[in-house]
Amino acid sequence: MQILSGSAWDAFVISLPGRPKTLYVDGQTAQLTNLRERSSVVALLDLADEQLECSAVIIALPKTSEGLDQLIHSLMYVGGQIVTKPPFKASSAYLLVGMEL
Repeated sequence: MQILSGSAWDAFVISLPGRPKTLYVDGQTAQLTNLRERSSVVALLDLADEQLECSAVIIALPKTSEGLDQLIHSLMYVGGQIVTKPPFKASSAYLLVGMEL
């Protein structure tokens, strides 16, 4: 597991046998305005793909986030999908949005 922490994102990479290498992003600590900006999401996807060599990105969004419906719409516009069967048990307080790269 590799952990990334910075001013814009808190995230970690998980690589398990038989599973795609995935970047998990904590949407609670991410600056939500960054997630709403298409260029920031594209930069995140580029980081995951080109530098971290991940096959997928999963963003965990608190269900209580202001403007969550608009944020989900924006993420779905760039290929995001609601994750209904995550490989790990997730808190019911979060909504997972995944994107394959």
